[in-house]
Amino acid sequence: MNDRRDKILDEKSALRTIDNIVDLPTIPCILLQVNKMLKEDDVSVRKLRDTIESDQVLTSRILKLVNSAFYGFRSRIIEIPQALMILGFNTVRNAVAAVSLIDLFRMKEKYKGFNIKDLWKHSVAVAVTSKNMARDARLTTPDDCFVAGLLHDIGKLVMAEYLQDVFSDVLKSTQTEGISFLEAENKISSINHAMIGGRLAGKWQFPDSLAKAIMYHHMVQRNAADFWLHICIYAANIIVNHGSNIEIAESEVLCGYPEFSEVLNRLGTLADWYRAVDAEIEQVTHFFIEDNNL
Repeated sequence: MNDRRDKILDEKSALRTIDNIVDLPTIPCILLQVNKMLKEDDVSVRKLRDTIESDQVLTSRILKLVNSAFYGFRSRIIEIPQALMILGFNTVRNAVAAVSLIDLFRMKEKYKGFNIKDLWKHSVAVAVTSKNMARDARLTTPDDCFVAGLLHDIGKLVMAEYLQDVFSDVLKSTQTEGISFLEAENKISSINHAMIGGRLAGKWQFPDSLAKAIMYHHMVQRNAADFWLHICIYAANIIVNHGSNIEIAESEVLCGYPEFSEVLNRLGTLADWYRAVDAEIEQVTHFFIEDNNL
């Protein structure tokens, strides 16, 4: 076993490796700035506008998103200040995140058995499903669910880029043993993509609630302050993974978290509810993937 692997097998050393990555080319600078600003008590529309509009390409993409069917706003929004006043600071921040994070799903190196486009499609599906679940069951802020869902598997990309030896072995295990990515990770390493993703979200100055929703999307902490946000990501991930087998997905979520029955009471028949959500997933997937040539 080489020195690199020895480091990764130690949780503290592995997380320290992530913390020491200072040259991540994928970190969206404007998103970092916006996240930091939203932690200030006196942040203004003008300050946020100036920051976002410093990148005209990004501004154009944000306006395209907020005017898309995803937000369903009736009147056309033509400028960032208007978006900030109508949609709110956090919603616009999440739109900045959604648009700027598209580039995170472009990778220079291709890995056999790992399709980056499929990962992106899965992430969009989880984002849309969790957003609708939060809204329709009146659980938590839908936009926060969308961003957490979009980012929930970001740790896999960090592994592929910076922990390549472990990532390669994990992929081999999924192929040769027929096990899930998470199961393979747990056999090989003391950390997994969820932990890495949550750590990275924290480095990017996302709210702690979003970072933890990413970190615990495979195992929700019942005492978490944002329990329902976490449940939305956890359940959406399982539902999307099972696809047409909604009954199995429902049973799996309820087995781990009986509290999910409260969500089902509000949503009605999960299969019928998800059928409507699936149509939106197709629309949003087209917006993010086809329109951005992913």
